[in-house]
Amino acid sequence: MYLSKDIVKEGNQILKNISTRVNLPLSSDDLECAKGLYEYVIVSAIDELVKKYGIRPGVGIAAPQVGINKRMFAINCTDFLDEKQTKYAYLFINPTILSKSKEMVYLPGGEGCLSVDRPTDNLVTPRHFQIVIKSAIYDFQTNKIKNIKMTLTGYPAIVFQHEYDHLDGILYTDKMYSLKDITCDPLYTIDEDEDEEIDE
Repeated sequence: MYLSKDIVKEGNQILKNISTRVNLPLSSDDLECAKGLYEYVIVSAIDELVKKYGIRPGVGIAAPQVGINKRMFAINCTDFLDEKQTKYAYLFINPTILSKSKEMVYLPGGEGCLSVDRPTDNLVTPRHFQIVIKSAIYDFQTNKIKNIKMTLTGYPAIVFQHEYDHLDGILYTDKMYSLKDITCDPLYTIDEDEDEEIDE
């Protein structure tokens, strides 16, 4: 599993590079990376393991963030605005965004990133509210690759777009706006005294 020492930080050229497609079937090196990414987002959602390994919680991590410019990333998040509380835990390989809604939203508390350590208070990143994507995914139960197409809405869509940008050398900080300049609506509203920090 990747640890904090493995995370590439803002300012490193690796995070600015456009990543290359992953050859399928996965090489042993690419499979090791894929497993490491997925394990990170699963383990970092468990408080006890976060403390044990000294890692930073994150709902997503992309290969460039561990120094590998390949087009794959992992997410582990819940659509908390959905009554079903649908969970999305995937390792995406060579993903493509097929369509994007005109409606834009932003996380009211701002986004975070395992690769960004500086504060970005009162700055937010607009994202498409809904996207349709296609991708290869690695099924860790069967150890096989599947091709999927899915629609993501709200928070999972934001997480996906954040990680997808990493593959094109883009950080969320490259797209930030001041709250006073933003023209779209927040995904949801929060109390002013509520502390929110979500890393991706």
